[in-house]
Amino acid sequence: MATSNLLEAFRQTYQNFQLLPLVTDDKLDDFRIEYGTRVRLELEQVLEDCTDINNKVIFTGHRGCGKSTLLAYFSRQIRDNYFVVFFSIADMIEMSDVNHINILFAIAVQMMAKAEQDKIKIKESKKQKFYQWFATKTKTNLEEKKRELGLKFNLFSWIKTQLTTNYTTRNEIKQEFQRNISELTDQLDLIATVIREQTDKEILVIIDDLDKLDLGFVREIFSDHIKVLMRPKFRIIYTVPMAAMRDKNLRTIMQDESNNQVKLMPISKFFSK
Repeated sequence: MATSNLLEAFRQTYQNFQLLPLVTDDKLDDFRIEYGTRVRLELEQVLEDCTDINNKVIFTGHRGCGKSTLLAYFSRQIRDNYFVVFFSIADMIEMSDVNHINILFAIAVQMMAKAEQDKIKIKESKKQKFYQWFATKTKTNLEEKKRELGLKFNLFSWIKTQLTTNYTTRNEIKQEFQRNISELTDQLDLIATVIREQTDKEILVIIDDLDKLDLGFVREIFSDHIKVLMRPKFRIIYTVPMAAMRDKNLRTIMQDESNNQVKLMPISKFFSK
């Protein structure tokens, strides 16, 4: 075997053995093993039992126990029945800058991006209003970007990049909605309503990697601003670190605000033969 082929085989083998979540369809098909069935069934039942005012789930578990892989597989299993948006907050926002406002804004961006990806037929006048709203909030000149990038320009891909790399954009969004959070949550509900009408499916958003935030950020987000995170009128699964469950005050707040819909991903026990 040529040296280049040996090197490529080694690289591929090394990648295959990395302990990273399996979140894409091809990785799930190639490497996933069956586990967490009870947890998946519990999540599915909780979603089915949701109402307009009781539709948020807090999902937690120890680091490395397989939460991300399970949620990715779960989102794939139920996408025939729900319009599912599954994303990692780490791919959208610098982790040291995550707050309740950019979490909600990221949800809005991801919902619209998924609608475009799935070619959901949204009435052109409504679509343009959505585009203009996002462009205004991110100070994006749509016509200028279209002239500059032509067919390559995609508003939501552009906003994702700005949120990920541009502190100024994140800060402007924070300042924009700090005193007017209702506008943001109302826009989320409007987007959800339009998608629901066109797909005839309930909306489910799953936000991964919030459990990788430092506990201080988690306290601020889920203690001081949890009521805002519970406002959208569609199903959302928020991940939180296991350490949050050991904080009595924080645990009580999350249990109360989610109507006790806090689900734990247990670690498997192994016994001697």
